[in-house]
Amino acid sequence: MKQFEEKGARLLGLSCDPVPALKVWAQSVGGVGYPLLSDFYPHGKASQGLGTFNAEAGYTLRSVTIVDPQGIVRAFHLYPAGGLPQADAVLAELADLIKSV
Repeated sequence: MKQFEEKGARLLGLSCDPVPALKVWAQSVGGVGYPLLSDFYPHGKASQGLGTFNAEAGYTLRSVTIVDPQGIVRAFHLYPAGGLPQADAVLAELADLIKSV
């Protein structure tokens, strides 16, 4: 996560799981170096607004959204079930966005 901080980025995780479940999950993977936000109640409301809520399954889809300091979305990627964002690719895109600003 240090590479993101060096570029002035802040990472946040968003899930429809309740806070206690997020804490247990984070502990089970050895800790997470960024805040995990719960979109539990009303269930998926924030995720719906972001276009990342899977209503049929009731959970948030994996995605990466890059928002600039003015609150403008500069990049958005949605990942298929089981897909994971690649940190190197996100860092490269972030670096390109920093150069163009």
